[in-house]
Amino acid sequence: MNGRTDEAAGAGQGSESAAPDARGRVLIVDDDPDFLAAAEASLHALGFVVERAAGGLRGVFLATQAVPDAILCDLRMPGIDGFVVAEALRADPATAHTAIVACTGRRDLEARALVRSSAFDAVLVKPVDWDDVARLLADIIDARRAHGTA
Repeated sequence: MNGRTDEAAGAGQGSESAAPDARGRVLIVDDDPDFLAAAEASLHALGFVVERAAGGLRGVFLATQAVPDAILCDLRMPGIDGFVVAEALRADPATAHTAIVACTGRRDLEARALVRSSAFDAVLVKPVDWDDVARLLADIIDARRAHGTA
């Protein structure tokens, strides 16, 4: 497998095998194929096992089938948006403690405050610095593993 997904078929399988020293398994949920590709390539290069979902409904499905260590989720998507994704995952006992990081293109403080008061653990504003994203995800994953919630 080449580590890529068959988006036309809606696969979303991402990188299937984890290296023994992988930093964690991350699900990326976004409707932008360019962002999905950049996120997958960047996070994979930084040591994460990456799976991607092209949309909110697919993201919820994949997260509940194989619970990731963390989810990077866009807020504005057609169908179900990132807020609905986060609420659905928080309501499911299997994914209730999974780290969920919002990713948005909105820079206004009101939107960021809304995200911070919701079911998300953190918020990132696009465009993102992938080294910063990797550090944030690693910190969240490590903290949850230390507390037995990952």
